[in-house]
Amino acid sequence: MGSLKRTHSVHIALTALAFAVFSIRAAQAEITRLEESYAFLVSDQAKEGGALYMATAGTLAGSALPLSFHSNAEYWGGYVCQLAKNSCAVKDVYNAAQYTLLPEPGLAGDLQTERINTHTGTNIYDAATWQIAVVLGSVANKFTLRSKQDAYDLASNQNRLLKEGYSGNATQVASGANRATTKGTVFRYNNRVIAAVRQAYSFRMIGRAWSSTDPLMGTRYQSLISAGSLPLNNADYRLGQVTWSDWKPITGENAWGFFIGPLQAATIHHVQGQKNNFVPFNDQAVQNALDVLPTFAAMQSRLGAVYSAPSGTLANQGTQTISPYQVSLENCFSVYAGLRILDATLKAQLAHQTNLKSAERSTITAALRTIRTMIDGGAHNDGSPSADQSTREPSTAGLLSFFKNYAWRGGEFVQGGLANDPKEKTPWTPTLTPKAIDANTWGVAALGANQVDQWFGYGASYESWQRLKRWGAYGVESKLWGVGYSDQDGNGMTDNVYRQGVLSSEWTAGAINMVRNLIDHYQRVPAGSADRTNAERYVKSLMSDEVAMLDAVQSLRWDKYQTVAFPGKPPNIEKLVTQRSQPYVYASKRYMIPFGWYANPLPSTCSTAWIIMLANRYDPFGVGGKSN
Repeated sequence: MGSLKRTHSVHIALTALAFAVFSIRAAQAEITRLEESYAFLVSDQAKEGGALYMATAGTLAGSALPLSFHSNAEYWGGYVCQLAKNSCAVKDVYNAAQYTLLPEPGLAGDLQTERINTHTGTNIYDAATWQIAVVLGSVANKFTLRSKQDAYDLASNQNRLLKEGYSGNATQVASGANRATTKGTVFRYNNRVIAAVRQAYSFRMIGRAWSSTDPLMGTRYQSLISAGSLPLNNADYRLGQVTWSDWKPITGENAWGFFIGPLQAATIHHVQGQKNNFVPFNDQAVQNALDVLPTFAAMQSRLGAVYSAPSGTLANQGTQTISPYQVSLENCFSVYAGLRILDATLKAQLAHQTNLKSAERSTITAALRTIRTMIDGGAHNDGSPSADQSTREPSTAGLLSFFKNYAWRGGEFVQGGLANDPKEKTPWTPTLTPKAIDANTWGVAALGANQVDQWFGYGASYESWQRLKRWGAYGVESKLWGVGYSDQDGNGMTDNVYRQGVLSSEWTAGAINMVRNLIDHYQRVPAGSADRTNAERYVKSLMSDEVAMLDAVQSLRWDKYQTVAFPGKPPNIEKLVTQRSQPYVYASKRYMIPFGWYANPLPSTCSTAWIIMLANRYDPFGVGGKSN
C-alpha cells in the first residue's frame, strides 16, 4: 500500500510539473515584444525616452537611476491642462523662513505638484520592482544593456542611493536628506525616536534634487507659470524651479525598497546567475535591510499589524496627517513577504557562507529572532512594542495572528483600519470602504492560497477572487480584461457583463500573479479527495482568467495602447508622448484613485517591470520568486 501511495504521489507531482511547464511556455508565448519592454527599463530618459537618469551628486555621480514614469510637456500642457475644470495657471511663492518656492494652494498648485512629482520623481516601490526586472531580464532572458553595464551593478545603484540618503542630482550633498529621522514630535515611530539615518525609513518618493524644474518650462506652456517674492541674486530660486514637497515615509514602500526589491534582485544575481548558494553578508542589499529591520519591528502594534507611517506624515492629499495607528493591509502584506525573503537570505548565509565572522553571525541570529517575533509574535529584543507588564502579555501577537483574526471580513481582506488606537473601544477598527484590490491580490500571493484556505475554509481564496471580480474587474461584455484599483472605479459586473471604468496594468499583473498562486494550490489536490471535483472546476476557471488577463494587459503596451478604444483614453496619445521602446502605460486613462493619487496613461517603470516578472513566472512575494 505504501508503494502505491508513493507511486500516486509521484504521478500527482509529475502532473503538477507538466501543468507548470505548460503555463510557463504559454506565458512566454503570450507576452510579446518583451525585450523592447525591457529596453525601456535600462535606457536613458532624455536620450531614448527610457526610465533612467544620470546621477551627478557625491559618490552617486555617474550612476544611472530609475524614474517612475516617462512624461513630457505635451501630455501635461496639451492634455491634462486642457481637461474640463482644470486650471494650470499657477503662481509659485518664495518662503524666506523655510527657504522654499512652492505653488499657492489650489487646483493649479496641485496639478503642478503632480506633474513635477510624476516627471522627476521615483517611488521607491517602483524602483524595487525595477531592480527585480533589470536583473531577471538579464539572467533569465539573457537581455543585454545597451551600456554594456552589468545588470546587477545597475540595479545596485538604487541600494547605494538609499544608503547615502541624498538625491541623485542634489546640488548640496547632505547625507540622510531623504531619510525620515525623528525631529521632535515629527516622524516618531510608534512613539519611538529613530535618530540614526540608516535606521530611518526613506521617503516614499525621491526627487532628483531639492529643487525641481516644472516640465512646462521652456515650452509653449511656460506662460502658465509665474513666481512671486523671488530672492535677489540667488539662482537656486527662479521661475519654474519648485521645491520638492513629497516627504512621506510609508511602511509599504519601505518594505519593497529595503527588503523585497533589493533582496530578490540579489538572489537572482548571486544564486540563479552566479550559481552560489547565498547572497554575501556584505552585499549592500543585505546591509540596508539589516539597518532598517529594528525600525519595522518598532512600528509593529500589539495586535500584530505594522503601522503605515510614523507620526506627522502627511496623507496623500491635503495637509491632514496620517493617524499613527493607521494600518494598511497592502503595507502589512509587503512587510510579511519582505521578512520571509530576508529570513531565507540570512539562513542561507549561516548555512553556506563559511567566512562569516563571529560578530556577523551574531547579527544574523539576532535579526532572525526579530523576524520570527514579527511574524509569530512575542517580545522584541529591545522591548518594542511596549509589553503590558501588568498582564504579562507578549509585546505583539505577530503578523500571522493579525491576518488570521482581524484582516479577513466577509470573504475577503479589508483595506486597513486602526490598530490599538487608545481612542477606539476595540483593538481593531477596520476601514471597510473603499475596498482595495491589492489588499486581496497581494494578500493571497503573500500568504499563499493554501494558508488562506486553511484559515478560512477550503475554496476561500478562490471565492475571494470571484467576489473581487464582481466589484473590481474590468472587461468587455463577458470577457475579463483585468482589474482597476478599488470598488469605486466604475468596474465590476452587472448581470455577468463587465463594466469599463479603468484598467490598471500594474494591478492587473498583481491579479495574474495571484491567480497563478491559486492555480498552483488547487492543482495539488490529489485524486480521490473530496475536494477534487471543485478543485478541477476552480483550475479550469482560473486558467481561463489567467489567459484572458495576460492577453488583455498587453493592450496597455505602448504600441497597442495607441490603437485600442479605451474609454477616456487621451486623443492622439501618440503625439502627446513619444517612445522608442515598448513600455506599459500605468492605466487606461487619467483617473483619480480613491486612495489619493492620479493614475495616468504614461509609460510606467513598475508596470513594465511587473510584465518582465509575469513573463518569467516570477512571484516577487515568494522566496526566490517561487509561489507561496
